[in-house]
Amino acid sequence: MKDTRIIFIVVSAVLSFLCFPPMTFGPLIFMTLTFLLMGLEDMTPAEGLQYGFLWGLIFYLGLMYYIAWVTIPGMIGAVIFLSMITAVGLWLYVFLKAGSRSMALVFFVSYFISCNWLLTKSDLNYPWTDLGYALGYFLPMIQAAEIGGVYLISSAILIVNVMIYISISPKFDIGESFRVNLRYGSILLIAALYFYGEYRLPDQDKGSADGEFAVAVLQGNMTRDIKWRPENLRLNFDRYFELSRRAALDGAELIIWPETATPTYLAQERDNLLMFREFVDSLGVSILTGTPYYEITGPREYVFYNSAIMLEPSKREFSVYSKIHLVPFSERIPFSGRFKRLKEIRLGQADFSSGKEQVIFDLDGYKFGTVICFESAFPGYCRDFARKGAQFLVVITNDMWFGRTSLLEQHAMMSVFRAIESRIPVARSANTGVSMAVDKWGRILKKSDVFRTEYLTVKINPEGSRSVYGEIGDVIPKSTLAILVLSLIVAFWRRYRYNREV
Repeated sequence: MKDTRIIFIVVSAVLSFLCFPPMTFGPLIFMTLTFLLMGLEDMTPAEGLQYGFLWGLIFYLGLMYYIAWVTIPGMIGAVIFLSMITAVGLWLYVFLKAGSRSMALVFFVSYFISCNWLLTKSDLNYPWTDLGYALGYFLPMIQAAEIGGVYLISSAILIVNVMIYISISPKFDIGESFRVNLRYGSILLIAALYFYGEYRLPDQDKGSADGEFAVAVLQGNMTRDIKWRPENLRLNFDRYFELSRRAALDGAELIIWPETATPTYLAQERDNLLMFREFVDSLGVSILTGTPYYEITGPREYVFYNSAIMLEPSKREFSVYSKIHLVPFSERIPFSGRFKRLKEIRLGQADFSSGKEQVIFDLDGYKFGTVICFESAFPGYCRDFARKGAQFLVVITNDMWFGRTSLLEQHAMMSVFRAIESRIPVARSANTGVSMAVDKWGRILKKSDVFRTEYLTVKINPEGSRSVYGEIGDVIPKSTLAILVLSLIVAFWRRYRYNREV
């Protein structure tokens, strides 16, 4: 029996991570957690902890193995940390089943939604594992993200898994007719997502080529073996200058360079800034570029940022946005802002500080927000840009560190969700790919190949955000957090009464 349970756990974990991009098995996610729940039957809480950790190790390693391309210790730490969160959740789930199976399942659903959301609110933020992302390739299935964000899609996935589990598990004392109704209910919930999406999606032939504002996203393909060498700085500029000239000839009104496309302190180095400004003036087109940036706070005291700046023709001033959500253990040690001694830990990370505020860039009346790298994985953060008046979103990133791994596609497909959630277009410029443009329905207008030097010029329709999620925000994860606390209280109370009666 124990061997069978291990098989259920392993199969669930493997199938779950195979549902995520670049794999195309996404809809299987509606049943992969059913195997997990079946495997947890008849387990003790200690076994739930043990097998929950096993499930987490397999799932997170399969999903995030690519971190090892940058840092093996960081990958091990991230996988173990997230696996422990899963282990604790399944330990509590098994513990609570003795008092109330129904409340334990309510806890199961709310725990995984709440934990992913809570992680985005701390220095340990890594919002990469929301189950809804498994459906990124299936546009009709994710249009409901305009109502509750990716959290709504994840909640539907978890609920369907629970319904299927109850309908097939002999542990529930329910009639056969009720089991059949649960199966029909799970089908209806999936169908509701699909048909809502089909209803919301316009004709595929409309809205893709009639945009009014032309943006160009550049993909310089400056690999790390040449990008950061000082002797290659001019080569770096020349490559992006050439791509920009070609984009301008194609009618681009805004040219977007990727994260740290200028591997130098562009704003502070007079000669490079002058060269860049003269190029923008000669081109007659505004350019947004990623660049390192710093501020002087005192004698020999500097604060460094990962930033984006936009230069416009014939204008001396430029707008700056500095990245707020920094990658833990890569750009900053978590909690080092509060505990200064943590800054002394050196794991090869950069020494960036978080930016102070979100900045809305304004180009001839077109307003847009810029998010840098994995900031595009934060639904609420991107929503805030739309709430501040952004009519489209720009994503700049440099994913070259991860080679030809699944991260490139996973990260890119998150922009599809960000477009749907706020119903605004997204233009994404990535140093080595994936670069692309997405309309407000999540449809990819153009998309690059990876590790190629190219540019994409696309016409988009900038417009104000119009979505329920834009108005109500993260109501779903906040509600699941409240349900999580309530389910724990009720389940512990029932377990207490059960123990007293026994």
